[in-house]
Amino acid sequence: MPDPAGASFQDADVVDLYPHRPPYATQALDHIHNMAPDSGRLLDLGCGEGKIARPMTPRFDQVVAVDPSANMIALGRTLPRGDAANLTWLQAYAEDAPLAGAFDVVTFASSIHWMNPEQLFDRLAPHLHPRHLLAVVSGDTPHDPPWQDAWQGFLDKWVPALTGQPVNSAQWCGSRRAYLDHVEVVDTQSFLSEPVQQSVDSFIKCQHSRDTFALSKLGSRRAAFHRELAALLHPHADDAGQLTYRVKTDVTLATLTGAVG
Repeated sequence: MPDPAGASFQDADVVDLYPHRPPYATQALDHIHNMAPDSGRLLDLGCGEGKIARPMTPRFDQVVAVDPSANMIALGRTLPRGDAANLTWLQAYAEDAPLAGAFDVVTFASSIHWMNPEQLFDRLAPHLHPRHLLAVVSGDTPHDPPWQDAWQGFLDKWVPALTGQPVNSAQWCGSRRAYLDHVEVVDTQSFLSEPVQQSVDSFIKCQHSRDTFALSKLGSRRAAFHRELAALLHPHADDAGQLTYRVKTDVTLATLTGAVG
């Protein structure tokens, strides 16, 4: 029986490397808060370690963070604001989470493509205020860094080798657009972060926090992956071995079609 979608995020080997991921652009979270109809309750589905949920705790009265991975939630509790009094963690899949009450804002941080949209929105509809906001957030990778051309070549080689699909395959793109059949988009914007500094070693570890490049999927090819990526990155690092780049975070704001709350 195949593993469920996103099963690698249950693995400690993946979760332990999540702190190597850069944050989303702060302006993206500010934008969601500013566009929210109310700052009462926020629901973060597929929250991971709380990359959105935790920094939103000062902005909303209550934040509920839902993820199927016990390891992700355990990590999130140890990170800044992970123990905030107004933050509730729930271990569950988004499609059958034990929700209570209605929410003003629902966020999806690079997670909605793992979910079944029909089941998701059927479950969500009774828990949305009539004036609600859905926020689909993505983008925590370097935006047009000096090594972009070499990085694209690296992806063009390694993604098909590990997934059997080309980079940005029709299947991959379709999974990220499926939710659009169920919502009415009200705003789409992109935000550039402040410069991020990260060591070459940390950047490589960050890649193993992503499903495609999970250590369990690389197997015996792990050493070759590391050698090639390190050789690609080192010419762009400073004397201290640090890379500098910005992150572009994309935010799509929407409402659920036909939702009545």
